[in-house]
Amino acid sequence: MSPHALDADARRWRLISTLVLALFPVLVGLWSLSLGQDGNWDLRNYHWYNAYAFLNGRELTMDVAPGQVASFYNPTLDLPVYLLAQVLPARGVSFVLSFVQGLNILPLFGLAFALLAPLAAGARLRALAALLLAVVGFCGAGQLGLLGATFYDNVISLFVLGAAWLVVARADTVWQGRPVAAYSVVGLAGLLVGSAVGLKQPTLPFAVGACFAFLFIAGGLWRRLFLSFFFGIGVIAGMALFSGHWMWHLWTYYQNPLFPYFNDVFRSPWGVPEAYRDDKFIPHGLVASLLFPFTWVMDPKKVGEIIFRDLRVPLAYIVLLATPIIMLALRGRKVAALVDRRAALYVIVGSAITYLVWLKLFAIYRYLIPLEMLAPIVMLAAVALWPLPVKVRGGIMLALLVLVSVTGKPGTWARVPFADRFVEVKAPTLPNPDHTIILQTGYAPTSFLITGFPKQVPFLRLHSYFIHPDHGDIKLNQVMRERITQHQGDFYWLVAHWEVWTAKDILPRYGLAADMDHCQLVTSNLDEPMMLCRVVRQDTSAQPS
Repeated sequence: MSPHALDADARRWRLISTLVLALFPVLVGLWSLSLGQDGNWDLRNYHWYNAYAFLNGRELTMDVAPGQVASFYNPTLDLPVYLLAQVLPARGVSFVLSFVQGLNILPLFGLAFALLAPLAAGARLRALAALLLAVVGFCGAGQLGLLGATFYDNVISLFVLGAAWLVVARADTVWQGRPVAAYSVVGLAGLLVGSAVGLKQPTLPFAVGACFAFLFIAGGLWRRLFLSFFFGIGVIAGMALFSGHWMWHLWTYYQNPLFPYFNDVFRSPWGVPEAYRDDKFIPHGLVASLLFPFTWVMDPKKVGEIIFRDLRVPLAYIVLLATPIIMLALRGRKVAALVDRRAALYVIVGSAITYLVWLKLFAIYRYLIPLEMLAPIVMLAAVALWPLPVKVRGGIMLALLVLVSVTGKPGTWARVPFADRFVEVKAPTLPNPDHTIILQTGYAPTSFLITGFPKQVPFLRLHSYFIHPDHGDIKLNQVMRERITQHQGDFYWLVAHWEVWTAKDILPRYGLAADMDHCQLVTSNLDEPMMLCRVVRQDTSAQPS
């Protein structure tokens, strides 16, 4: 084919790719509307409330931990959806959120296209392969279950995948270019990943993996160290940009920049001296850790709360374990390059480190969504390095993509029918809202209901999976006890009907009793009705024992 024909072919496939990539997020947004509206537990517990509380300055001045431990999470990531919901109907909010999530196709395609640089002469094959990898990566069962949902794991993935795309696309600069240019590229990539961590701390394993991977890729020792160092500086800058304000707030108010986490280290008087880590999913022992990807295929509840099936990460795990064995067994064979070797190794090593850190810190599948999307590209990076004929490698890769595509089964996170507004709450009229305190107990997510009450009404969560009267004189308990003791107006109790047992177990600890003959319902579009009951004082002491 003549150079002119090659250029024309490249332009044609560039146009086709652009059209597909432009249309894809729109189709994702439209398709997500068929799934129903998001009504997930976290949305009801804190995503909606935290944005409302931040914009209205309610923390401590009005409310005390109504969203349980999540009341203290950085609200920055929750603000866009909350603000959108003030001006758009529910379907509009879901479409926009899903459209943004659909944009993950762009860094996935860009990363795959850059990785396949040795195929530059075959514009059609390179574009089709990159599109296939991007679409298969996007359509993972974990990711599809999150479309239109406010978990945001597939929103912060834009930063993570964007950083990987940047490094791979500028591989020559990173590993062979002038130091200033190389360090600028990795610093910007670090800024992207750090921004993701700042917005959502469970993204930390991706920052660790992407940073330390530079230490294992070809190049002089000092260059590897400086690449890792400047990437780390970028990570710190990104974290400061999006969570610096919140960490400073937590430090100023609670003497713990990560409150309540790691309070066994910071010893904030506002909470008990515990780490508050959710480690129930983390496997224990070497054998359990090695078999973990297959364990969750058999029982998805080992990595989360819903039933789903996806083989992307488990198959990538097998491919990565097989790669050194195959390369050692077939060493010495000369084969055509399908990918940029350094970029491929960076993707492989970074993904492997990320997985190991995730395994030891969280082992919650939802936090691994960016790697689920990246898994087909990780498999490509590994299989392409195998010293086998091009057609054999291509056939293996195609078989892997088909296998993960036909075996996936997305889960669902509490979808509900669309209402007019994203969150609709109908609360009983309070006779004296200027002099009313509403109390919460139990574990049900009820903080989203607060937006349906008059803004001047404070909410105190006396009991949850985060706080309990048994915690004694931690300052959160002290604040609530003092406000209850000094209050001269009405008390009400917001509770799920299956948790009314807390009327006898918790309220008396504050000298209070529920009047179960005077209860009304608080209704919403996201959950079943909750109870709002009158509360009266007992003659006993208001001191929690």
